[in-house]
Amino acid sequence: MKNEVDNVITLVQPKSEEEGLLNVVITDRKSGEQKCCQHIRTTISEVNRTIICDRCGLALDPFELVLDRARNGENIVSEIKSLYARRDALRESVAKLEREEKNAKARLRAARTAILFAENDLKNTEQGIKQ
Repeated sequence: MKNEVDNVITLVQPKSEEEGLLNVVITDRKSGEQKCCQHIRTTISEVNRTIICDRCGLALDPFELVLDRARNGENIVSEIKSLYARRDALRESVAKLEREEKNAKARLRAARTAILFAENDLKNTEQGIKQ
């Protein structure tokens, strides 16, 4: 029985005085809207040197705002490059389809001409038999 008591670990729950040992207190937490806000519209105060979001009213860190805009810019540039590549590929496929259409029209004209010659030969043959 004594061995069983030695194997048991007692869990200690934090007491209120232990919570007081923290030297950091968080105040003015962001609201749900501020956490989700994209900060698309901002007001820049040159005098106070602050940037404030017009939608949620949060004072923004200038470096974080510039970094976020730079990342968005990189995404836009890569998307533009991929769209250019897609445009070029579509142009090539359209040119290929136009060539195929031109060839098909030429084959159709040749077939019509062959039909006309065959019909003409048939008429000549029928007229030759009648005479």
